[in-house]
Amino acid sequence: MKALIVKQRKDNQKWCINATRIGLSDKEGGFKTRPEAEAEAARMLARFQLGLPSKDDIVTELFSVNDAISVYLEQEKLMQTEPYHQEQIHNLQLLQKIVFEGTAVGKHQMEYLGSKAARISFKNTATRAITAEGQSIDTMERRRKHWGKFLQHAAISGWIDFNPLEKMKLPVKSKVDSRAPRVQKEFVRWLQTAGLTAYTEAYTNSGRTSSGQCKRPRIHPKTLQLMLQLSLTCGCRQGELRAFKWSDYSPNRQMIRVSGAIKHGTQKRGKAKTDQSQDRDIELPSVICQMLDQHRTSTKFTEADHYIFPCDAGTPLRKNDFTDICEPFRLNCPFVDETGKPLRFVWSDLRHAFASNLIDQLGANWAEVSESMGHTNANFTRKQYGHYIVDEEKQQRKREAAAAILA
Repeated sequence: MKALIVKQRKDNQKWCINATRIGLSDKEGGFKTRPEAEAEAARMLARFQLGLPSKDDIVTELFSVNDAISVYLEQEKLMQTEPYHQEQIHNLQLLQKIVFEGTAVGKHQMEYLGSKAARISFKNTATRAITAEGQSIDTMERRRKHWGKFLQHAAISGWIDFNPLEKMKLPVKSKVDSRAPRVQKEFVRWLQTAGLTAYTEAYTNSGRTSSGQCKRPRIHPKTLQLMLQLSLTCGCRQGELRAFKWSDYSPNRQMIRVSGAIKHGTQKRGKAKTDQSQDRDIELPSVICQMLDQHRTSTKFTEADHYIFPCDAGTPLRKNDFTDICEPFRLNCPFVDETGKPLRFVWSDLRHAFASNLIDQLGANWAEVSESMGHTNANFTRKQYGHYIVDEEKQQRKREAAAAILA
């Protein structure tokens, strides 16, 4: 169904909604600005399509969190870019799955989450859910931002009395992200040697999952070795790696081009995450080119429009395939973080390793590092990885100061 028409009244210059198509009047509401009217029009249409009451005097106890999220996302879809909207969907799906008082959050009544009886315990549950994932600081902040924004919208819309996550604070982490030890050279070497051996054993069904059962990953160890090496040497994101086609690879120039990425939660090929990432050329070492050439002779997918790393059907690899890839590494990883817990390897660690190596080689040349990473700007790169150089220089100055005493 097309969006409801928004128009400005001549008598009072306020914006109203023509909602006759959903059984209401042609002059619903009186808004000061057009965006406010369009937002309300989207909400009314979404509620109509879900079979929910359109008026503000809805019976909130019949309005579940799942319903509220559906309405919210329909409205946000009209105002956000596609990548950002997909990020909203992903984070709110995680919110729906959290178990609160023995029930998934999505099945709770919307009114209850903002009530005095539940708001504190719900905030504590949401905080624990975010921190238990063990994700980076930025990922944790994205969860908090999207959940809080949704609940703030619910409070403004009258679905709840109070936003329970309004003053939510995440545990303070150290300046250096807990993922930093994973990108050190010792860990990278282990990934390519003993880690790959552990994966090979799992692939041949001698490996065991955390549940004690054999689980054979879908990707051949030789192919995985190339995927590891390529990610380490070009810093591509997981979605970009899955989207590589043979037409992107130029053996004569020893280059590979990021011409797209597989969209989150799908097997569809779209644009890369940022404009700076799209159509960027990455220099490849000769050894990687040799591995790519050998891989092309051993696969049945060799045409220019074929994916370099496809499923058996020729379609892009699924995100779940990367979960299966990482499991044998996680089970056998001898490295621990600063708290003594085993490091939980994720594929994005390879991109962090690439960044660390660039910084080692180029120093604080943030513009060049940013260009290679496909970041939006150099300031973002410096914010993400600047502590590597700052901390190293600071530690060296302390060593020199201590040595001066001996002199």
